[in-house]
Formats: sequence, C-alpha cells, structure tokens
Amino acid sequence: MEKSFERQYAINVARLKPGKHTDSFHLGEEFFSEFELKAVQKPDIQADLAIVKYETHLDVSFHITGPVEISCDRCGAWYSHSIDSSYRIIYSFDKNMSFEGYEVMYVNPQEPSLVLVQELYDFVVLSIPVRKVPSNEVHLCPPEVLKVLGLNEKGELIEQEENTEEIDPRWEALKQFKDRFN
Repeated sequence: MEKSFERQYAINVARLKPGKHTDSFHLGEEFFSEFELKAVQKPDIQADLAIVKYETHLDVSFHITGPVEISCDRCGAWYSHSIDSSYRIIYSFDKNMSFEGYEVMYVNPQEPSLVLVQELYDFVVLSIPVRKVPSNEVHLCPPEVLKVLGLNEKGELIEQEENTEEIDPRWEALKQFKDRFN
C-alpha cells in the first residue's frame, strides 16, 4: 500500500495530548479497492473512534456503521446488509504491559502516527455474518434456486410427504436399537 493511502487512515499519536479524543474515517470503494479480497460491494461505512491517550498506551474504541452489499450464500446474488459493530484495541507503548481480557498491540513509541488500515478492514470483514442468508423481506432468491432447496416461491419450507414405502425389517431393527440408547 502506498504511504499516502496509509496516511489517510492514521492517527497522529505524536500530536495527541493525554486525555480523550475522537476521530472518524469514511470507508468507501477507494478504501476497499486496496485489498485483494472483495468481501463487500458498494460500501458506505463510517468508522468512529473514541481514543483515550495515557502515558503508557492508547485505548481505542471503534464503532463501525453503514451499509454494504454482500453475496447471498444460496444464490450468489448481492443484497444490502447494514453493519453496526463495536471493537476495542489497546495500543501499548510498553512491550511488557498486559491488560486482562483485551486485545493489546504493541506500537513503537518513536513512530509519530498509528496506521489503522488493517484494523479497519478486519473489523468490517468481522462484522459480516458467517451465514449470509437474508430474510425474505431483504432478498428472495430466484424460484429455481428455492425449488432445489425445498422452499416455495415465498422462501418457506415445503412440507415433505411421508415416505410410505415399506422399510426393510433389518433397518427397522437397527433403528429400534439406536432409539434404545438415545
């Protein structure tokens, strides 16, 4: 990544006085075009930061909000998804400092700025659900995909008819054996 790009998404630590500060970044198409993985399309994300500077560390809370488009796991079509997530990282100037239960990253106290590009990207990707199947009000897959999945045109499960074929007695005996131990 180019230095000019990194400077757009950095905090000037050298100019921060001890105490509370805020900062914000807009993450749009230009931000995500720098990464190989295209997990989102049409991003319009706002990253608001609440920063508390101490002598030994920075305590940074990230609030990531805004719409993105992600692909449906069932049919592959893109649909709009709203992100609203919060994360916290402590950037320590001391390698030996630890904070129980918090993500701590060491930063060189001699560096004048803290580049947040990777953290911002990671937080957006972490905010995307693992299973990307939207509600029917948001997106409905094509009828042929729904049929293969056993769903009707409204995306509701089609009730299957009971299998009325005669079951081999050997399988029935095994089923009773299994049921006895469950």
